[in-house]
Amino acid sequence: MNYSTVNFMVQQVVITRHGGPEVLHVRETIEPEMKSGDVLIDVKYCGINFADILMRMGLYPSAPKPPFTPGYEVSGTITKVGSTENDDLLGKPVAALTSFGGYSSKVVVNKNRLIPLPGDIDLAKAAAMPVVYLTSYVMLYLQAHLHKNEWVLIHNIGGGVGLAAAELSRIIGANIIGTASAGKHNRLREKGIHHLIDYNTEDFVERVKEITEGKGVDVIIDPIGGKNLKKSYKALGTFGRLVAFGFSTAAKSPRRKILHLLKEYSKTPKFNPIKLMEHNKGVFGCHMGMVMDRQEMMQDCIQKLMSFYQLGDIDPHVDRIFPLQKVKDAHQYIMDRRNFGKVLLVVDEQ
Repeated sequence: MNYSTVNFMVQQVVITRHGGPEVLHVRETIEPEMKSGDVLIDVKYCGINFADILMRMGLYPSAPKPPFTPGYEVSGTITKVGSTENDDLLGKPVAALTSFGGYSSKVVVNKNRLIPLPGDIDLAKAAAMPVVYLTSYVMLYLQAHLHKNEWVLIHNIGGGVGLAAAELSRIIGANIIGTASAGKHNRLREKGIHHLIDYNTEDFVERVKEITEGKGVDVIIDPIGGKNLKKSYKALGTFGRLVAFGFSTAAKSPRRKILHLLKEYSKTPKFNPIKLMEHNKGVFGCHMGMVMDRQEMMQDCIQKLMSFYQLGDIDPHVDRIFPLQKVKDAHQYIMDRRNFGKVLLVVDEQ
């Protein structure tokens, strides 16, 4: 069969309006068009990220207006190319970063967004890598410049970004502290994380001071936002660096989300440059959507991450895989904070 000339219908998950998981619907549509430099990927797995939850709820500013298809990452096989000079890519297994649209049985991306895969990598692990490891790498290596023997606090360490950040911190040789619900602590200890804080019952600022003998940590990555950023800042030591990369506290309200969002946003601290200078501290923000536009930097990060994978230094943890048709259940599973690591969608499993 000549895959480059055969047309297929495509299954897509669509956010029909802002709301709960019930607004997610699977529809059938025509195969997307390609331009020169594009490739068509026959998708096997789609990665789910918390950003998808926020955009479904209408809390992600850069997301398109409904109806649209969410999803930032996929893995699968290239079955069509937009120009003959890319014929050598046909049939190759790849992962890819998508600008939305990843929850689909077929996606079109520019070849610059492809992540070549070693022959022995499982496609599920490949789909679990791009967003969480790139986000963690940018925060820890490029922004915070975490060093050996420094202390790093990773909030929600049992999630996809949290586990990825823990692995990358271990490569550096940093001392790791993580916040997570008590039910995840045993599994985290099995992964070598011994300084754990139950965010439901413990004050993480006090516990950080205890663990570090009053010094505070050197780096914190915070996906929670709101008033949690203020507490995170208090947990920093001198020369500490805080990286904010999410606003998950905004997703806790089931109703009247605009009022809840404004309330949570009002709790976000305003960092005074004079105070930052007085304490030699830094505050950064990380948005993967913007990083994707920095092609050279992104490719360099991907190459380093793939070398870590091939050396066995990182191993993406896939917690659970849902069929594409069960996307509502997958979103609810993450919203209930039941996931330990990455949650994926798989195409063609009922």
